[in-house]
Amino acid sequence: MKTTVEAYVQAFVAEVEGAHDDLARLVTTPSGLGPEEMIQAMSHPMVGSRAIPMMADFMAVDGSIYYDAIFGAYYGQSAIRAWLVPAMAEITFIDFVPTAEPVVIDDGLGGTWLDEWQMVMNLDGAKIFLSRGVSVRRYRDGWLNWACDVYDTAAFRQPPPAEMDGPPPPELPPCPTVDWQRDASVVPSTLVDPRLTAGPFHEDESVFHHPVGGEMRGRAAIEAWIAELAVDTAVYEPLGPLVSNATTSVQEWKRLGAGSDGATEVLRGTSVRRYADGLTVYAADYFDTASPGSIV
Repeated sequence: MKTTVEAYVQAFVAEVEGAHDDLARLVTTPSGLGPEEMIQAMSHPMVGSRAIPMMADFMAVDGSIYYDAIFGAYYGQSAIRAWLVPAMAEITFIDFVPTAEPVVIDDGLGGTWLDEWQMVMNLDGAKIFLSRGVSVRRYRDGWLNWACDVYDTAAFRQPPPAEMDGPPPPELPPCPTVDWQRDASVVPSTLVDPRLTAGPFHEDESVFHHPVGGEMRGRAAIEAWIAELAVDTAVYEPLGPLVSNATTSVQEWKRLGAGSDGATEVLRGTSVRRYADGLTVYAADYFDTASPGSIV
């Protein structure tokens, strides 16, 4: 007997066969899948390259947002599809290799879906490792209404090597700015720096990934780095609740700091922590060091 996922996948493939890049497509009925089933459907062998159009189908018609660290925010299913499908079609030479299994965490409102990945460029048979990244998606009332991809764009904004053959790649747009709103459900008196919400670490086996600090291993190295972070006087505000279960926690945030011109600079980031046996065994902070507000 077909599972719900199997039935959905077969109907989807039959519907979009030969037209899976239809940018005018608008899906007004929820898929009937939960977030775990959406993950299964997108990775189904029958779906293949149609996974991106399928994801656009999962986005709420109105009120949804998809944010990308290079291209900024898009609102509503139609705008998201019009950007997401052709944008991903242009970078087929980049693989998004998972660095951990996707996790769906019960947030009491539908579910928060977490993916961490490494961008790998395939160039003339060579693999070039680019930024690590994180995707957070929120599931509400049968739809995805929030999808944010955060990664460091600095490497992409460097000029190509002088010896590079062919025309230079197109210049990227400036770092996006979005009027991110603090999560009103979090009481201001309870706000903490989300980067420091971890510990204790394992003496040897814990690992911490940071866009500036790189990879650190072991309690001593990680705690020394955290001590450096603690001197930051900027204000950190949550862009969603701290979502956690027994093994994983996710906090999305914005950093508010004074710029050199006296204006307030805003940096958007995401922090992930993973736990085992009462210890923090993994920590990763994601943000864009190319952003004007990327002061550590």
